[in-house]
Amino acid sequence: MRRSLAFALVLPAVALAFTGCTDGRKISTPPACLTAASSWVTALADAPDEVLLDGNTQISTCLPKDQSVAQHEEVGKTAVTAATQLSAFYKSGKVGGKVSSSARQAALMAGYLVGAVSKGAASTEGIHQTLVDRVEAAATNGLDGAGQELQGEYQRGHEAGLKNG
Repeated sequence: MRRSLAFALVLPAVALAFTGCTDGRKISTPPACLTAASSWVTALADAPDEVLLDGNTQISTCLPKDQSVAQHEEVGKTAVTAATQLSAFYKSGKVGGKVSSSARQAALMAGYLVGAVSKGAASTEGIHQTLVDRVEAAATNGLDGAGQELQGEYQRGHEAGLKNG
């Protein structure tokens, strides 16, 4: 009696755990988009040329219109983290009053990221606009005080991201 009661209680719990894993639809967000922010930053080193996550996925494709809430949140968190890291790097990139080449590259990469995310969000009827705003805010935090050289690199990256992202 106890064994059948335990089985009767455990079986539905196990079944419930597996039924909640998917709604049967194909995952809309490319798997390369669901990687760590460090992977995104590494891929962004190719900017202003085309940036591909895991060698085959444009950042703009990380924002599909039918994206699940969980994937939207994960992509957003990753993009904001990458933008924050790049911003911190270009803000600290002055050596002896001169802007280092790595700071210029970080500003370019930050701009590309914002451009690519904006490109991807453009066709999603506003669903991703808050995400774009958050990524842009993180990427441009401190850009006004960073000087014209870094602002120019950011803009060049932004234009490349809109075009190639």
